[in-house]
Amino acid sequence: MDKSTKLLLFFAVIAVLFTFWPGRYHYYTPEGFLVRVNRFTDQTEYYTTNAGWTTAKPGPDNLARPAQTPAPSQGDLSGKTLVQPTPKPSPKPSPKQTPKPTPQQ
Repeated sequence: MDKSTKLLLFFAVIAVLFTFWPGRYHYYTPEGFLVRVNRFTDQTEYYTTNAGWTTAKPGPDNLARPAQTPAPSQGDLSGKTLVQPTPKPSPKPSPKQTPKPTPQQ
């Protein structure tokens, strides 16, 4: 291969990496507006022309109650047991063996 082919191949590989390598945000457009989700923190933001990227606030659910808060991170669980250990059953006492009577002579 000559130098120009190697250079073209190098730039093609770089272009593929920039195109398909996952970035910090995942973008999508539901219902006509732009939304991005941070892959590391799951924080959702939407884009408005007036304010730029704005953090989305959880809305009420179908019963007008506030949306549930996310589960605590694993760092909050350090030192705590997730499931209570079950107590071990006590061993059953073995039946006492009675000595066999010796035949009398």
